[in-house]
Amino acid sequence: MTPPRDAEPADLAQRTVRGMAWAYGSYAGGRALVLVSTVILARVLTPSDFGVIALALTFMVFLDTIKDLGLGQALILAPADQVRAWAQTAFGWSVVLGAVLTAATVAVSPLAAQFFHRPQLAGLLALLGANFLLRSLGATHSALARRALDYRSRTMSELADVITRGVVSIVLAVAGLGPLSLVIGYLAGTTVATIVIWHRVPFRPQPRLSCVHLRGMASFGGLLTVVDVGQAFAHELDYLFIGRVLGTAPLGLYSIGFRLPELLIVNLSIVAGGVLFPAYSLMSRDRLRAAYLVSLRYTAMLVLPIAVGLGLMARPVILTLFGHQWEPAVPAMQVLCVYAVVVTLNIPAGTVYKVTGRAWILIAFTVPYIAALFAALAVFSSRGILAVAMVMAGMQGLFSIAGWAVASRMLQASPRQLVAALAGPGAAALTMAVPLALLMQVVHAPLPALVLGIGVGGAAYALGLRLFAADAVARLVALARSSTGAGPDRPVRRRPRTATGG
Repeated sequence: MTPPRDAEPADLAQRTVRGMAWAYGSYAGGRALVLVSTVILARVLTPSDFGVIALALTFMVFLDTIKDLGLGQALILAPADQVRAWAQTAFGWSVVLGAVLTAATVAVSPLAAQFFHRPQLAGLLALLGANFLLRSLGATHSALARRALDYRSRTMSELADVITRGVVSIVLAVAGLGPLSLVIGYLAGTTVATIVIWHRVPFRPQPRLSCVHLRGMASFGGLLTVVDVGQAFAHELDYLFIGRVLGTAPLGLYSIGFRLPELLIVNLSIVAGGVLFPAYSLMSRDRLRAAYLVSLRYTAMLVLPIAVGLGLMARPVILTLFGHQWEPAVPAMQVLCVYAVVVTLNIPAGTVYKVTGRAWILIAFTVPYIAALFAALAVFSSRGILAVAMVMAGMQGLFSIAGWAVASRMLQASPRQLVAALAGPGAAALTMAVPLALLMQVVHAPLPALVLGIGVGGAAYALGLRLFAADAVARLVALARSSTGAGPDRPVRRRPRTATGG
């Protein structure tokens, strides 16, 4: 694989900010649409229906981590003069693997249904397996857009996905199709997303299977795939234990309790990692430390107020959005907010391991983490979904501290620098937490508590940022302005689109 390329700092910063803006724009718009559809579906479907789909998607997550053996991630690091050749190889083998995974899903679906004692799971899982083949058709195009930091195209594709998925799922659920409505919605969304990304990225693969650079791509991507498989297993282990030990109804409650922390916090790690990986890969290693500390600070600025708000307002949020049948999910959601923050703040360290060719460090952490998590869940999962949430948060916290220590040592970042990066956002979040906690003790009606909480919490956090992180806000505003406007002395230069979307 080629080493990281050292782009011009100013140009890279602006491109990264533009990428983040489009990525988070897609994220915010997409998550809002997902939330709306979830709110509607939660009032139509039962906790057991949600639990069955959660089990099916858990199996899909495991298989999804090997969907292209990391060829898409390897494509991001392709030399500029070989992008088309690498893309042809990635596309052909991604489609082959997508077809294999579709067939494998059909084959294992009866076993999964038997393991969880849910016969209806077999048909749902077999149908959902078609998603692998559909996604493989657009995976290379999406990687090319990501390589060029062209998040506008990815945004359009992802929004098309969630809009289609939500509309189709809601219509079919209201028509009485139950869990099947969610499966058909997933397939419809993937189909439309693939069409949109093909339209936006003008790479047109040849109908042949190429092996050019396959060994090097598979060597790099294969290691990342091993990492992804391990992390997927670690992230889904709670669902497996709840589904097996407690049943689909508690799993449905847990999935709703996890839904908002996942949508608003955990998925930020996916968005941030998607932008940071190609951005970090363009940097020389002596600049990674500063980039790591800056990304850690801004990630904390974004996720801490969301976590504090969700944690303190969990009851009014769930009752207002989903209804009283989901109230047992409140305590689990509060604990899972802590888990979500730790996962998200750990993403810059994981990205550093990948771009420096040390992805094996992630494996070294993941293996003992899975073993310890499995043992803890085996002991405590029978005590309910709150116990499972506490195990997830506690184990993630312990291992993330070790991960931060290793990344900081690699980059020669001192503990004082880490504390400085997190101190401002942390103090601002605490400024928000105090009045919000007092408000929740006074106002008990769900809707008024939610509306007042958003206003009070937002104002308090803005004040906290002004007091404790004003320099970070000013820097972010300056970067955003420089990335969208030319300024008085600098014309805007637009990068021409190439045949590969770069």
